[in-house]
Amino acid sequence: MMNELKVYVDHLFKKYKNHRDIEELKEEIIGNLEAKVSHLIAEGVDEKSAIIKAKNSITNIDDLIDSNKSVKINEFMYKAFQIAFLYFIIAWIVTIPFTLMRIGILVNYLLLFIVLVLFVVYLIVGKLFKSNQDKVVTLNIASFMKTKKIIWLLWAIFIFITWGYLSAILFGSNIWFSRPIHIDGPYQFGVLVARYALPFITIIFPLIFSAWERLISQIEVGEQHE
Repeated sequence: MMNELKVYVDHLFKKYKNHRDIEELKEEIIGNLEAKVSHLIAEGVDEKSAIIKAKNSITNIDDLIDSNKSVKINEFMYKAFQIAFLYFIIAWIVTIPFTLMRIGILVNYLLLFIVLVLFVVYLIVGKLFKSNQDKVVTLNIASFMKTKKIIWLLWAIFIFITWGYLSAILFGSNIWFSRPIHIDGPYQFGVLVARYALPFITIIFPLIFSAWERLISQIEVGEQHE
């Protein structure tokens, strides 16, 4: 009996990585199932039927995991899309002053194109997201937090590499031959600052994902009904 219940509980937890909290929860559930089986047997139910009834009493453990959040998936996707759309609009507006540079023009036009595409998609699928908002799924907030950290790390690496490459292109020869760096006037200084600042527009990606993580807690089904 013990082995069969353990195999069943392990199956329930198959999508979760083992750590102390998970193991403790497993042991607690197994203990509860064993107690239920013993109680049923004491009432005259045969062992096989008692085990089946005990298993049927718990078929999903997602709500027992603290890091899991139940959300209405269509509502989440709709609001997540709105957040991304808003951030890209802000990014497009912010890059308008950078159009003094050729690369700034390209980035600004690219963002404008993305905004227009997102707007069209919003008009097309917006109604679909609004429909069937009662469908509830479980999202793991811990996985979102882990992914968020990875995205922020990748963004920081991107900025570091971009700045290094830009510095090598602009000042590589000066540094190599120990020549002083000259900036001819405020315009050149402004262009230089703009070149270093422009890559920062990519911060919208980790910001969007961070906003999505906060959104999960805001629209959690349990929170709405409390």
